[in-house]
Amino acid sequence: MLQQLKYISHGEQITGGYLHEQFLAKSLANALNLPFVESRQWALFEDKKAHINLLKWAFNESDSLIQISVSRLALPIIIKNLFSSKKTIIVWHFFDAKDGKSKFLRRYYNWLVRLALFIPAKKLAFVTVAPYWTSFFKDEFKLKKVFFFPNLIEEKEYDLPQKFVNKKQIHLGQVSFKNSAELFLLAELLHNKGYQCYMSTNDPKKVYQSKFYEVIYFEKHSDYLQKMASSAYTLAMPSIAEGWNRVAHESLLVGTQVIGFNKGGLGDLLKGANALMIGTKPISAHIPAFIEKEFGSSQCPPPSVVNALYIVLNELNAPINKEFLHQFSVSKTQNYLNELVQWCKQ
Repeated sequence: MLQQLKYISHGEQITGGYLHEQFLAKSLANALNLPFVESRQWALFEDKKAHINLLKWAFNESDSLIQISVSRLALPIIIKNLFSSKKTIIVWHFFDAKDGKSKFLRRYYNWLVRLALFIPAKKLAFVTVAPYWTSFFKDEFKLKKVFFFPNLIEEKEYDLPQKFVNKKQIHLGQVSFKNSAELFLLAELLHNKGYQCYMSTNDPKKVYQSKFYEVIYFEKHSDYLQKMASSAYTLAMPSIAEGWNRVAHESLLVGTQVIGFNKGGLGDLLKGANALMIGTKPISAHIPAFIEKEFGSSQCPPPSVVNALYIVLNELNAPINKEFLHQFSVSKTQNYLNELVQWCKQ
């Protein structure tokens, strides 16, 4: 057994989830005075055969006193350490039964939960990124040991100079398989109204120009923040209940309001920050008249799209709750680590 903390993960690009997991692992290793090691497969593994090979790799990588990994790699790591004194920490960002998982993955997660219920709480712990998911995994899956460690951000990076806001510029969020059909429909409606819509990416291969929006690659994080700060709104309309939403978090930090869905960890963020939440209920008594004016006898879009369009066209806004966002400053790291450190020392 190697006297170190190892972070085991996979993915083809840097995501909010990866940044969260890596920061957690490094912070915990530092607090425990252990060497930090990262082992990552920089690729996607979507078909069953590739996923099985990935699980074999994760099994072989699990060789340290403490390992931190993600739910999709958790099962082989837990199995390998069943009869050892090693500790395993699994970051589980979200679980949405409607997100189109394959039969193989659905079975995999079922096996993971079943096995986790038999592992002593002193050997296996889970970490969530939002209070919504802490409650979910405790109440729905009955997991024994669940810690909350949020997305923590260095606030000074987001303290930008006075900005010029282009009221016709809308940030559609980051390129992601999780973006909903409602988001793309809204982009089309906004384009037809003369708005310039864009998505952001940190992968140059994903640059794209569609009829209704463009995908912009930002090599520098500062350029991405400046562009977002100059936008009228950022949209957060995922098709699933997300763990959190780092892009929405960053948008609020630079002072650009977010229009988004009140579900999952994203709902925790939007409610706390006083963002502009949309759903199936009309957000204003003027919505019926708005629908008649904009769509007449034409087919009306889904209620969430109507609500978002109403907000943008009427330039609605609300003061962002900066005190809430300050809870997720890097300066608060130790506050969220304390319980996890104590568990590791048991």
